[in-house]
Amino acid sequence: MFERSSQIQGVNASYTEGQQAQFKAQHDAIAEAVAEQKRKGSLSSDVDVQKLIVDHYEFVKQFWTPNKQAYKSLALTYVLDPAFEETYESFEPGLAKYIKSAIEIWADQNLAD
Repeated sequence: MFERSSQIQGVNASYTEGQQAQFKAQHDAIAEAVAEQKRKGSLSSDVDVQKLIVDHYEFVKQFWTPNKQAYKSLALTYVLDPAFEETYESFEPGLAKYIKSAIEIWADQNLAD
């Protein structure tokens, strides 16, 4: 997700290798924590999952501050974009849909349009 490639977006080109590694570590820690909740059988609406979505939103805010619709659209890319889906599925099968659902719930309850 944060690896340099020939297709790297211009916005990410200004980040150093160290920053890229830090972003990846932050993202992976959140994804693994959400995956653990899924493995435990927690619903995407459970309070512990929703607390992790706060962490995810704070992570995203390092790059931009999405409103409700934008954050839910980002979540949709997790199931529609094969690269995003593969990233989340590598942590736990079904995680892309699970985190999408959790983000939608949190965004509806906490963000304005």
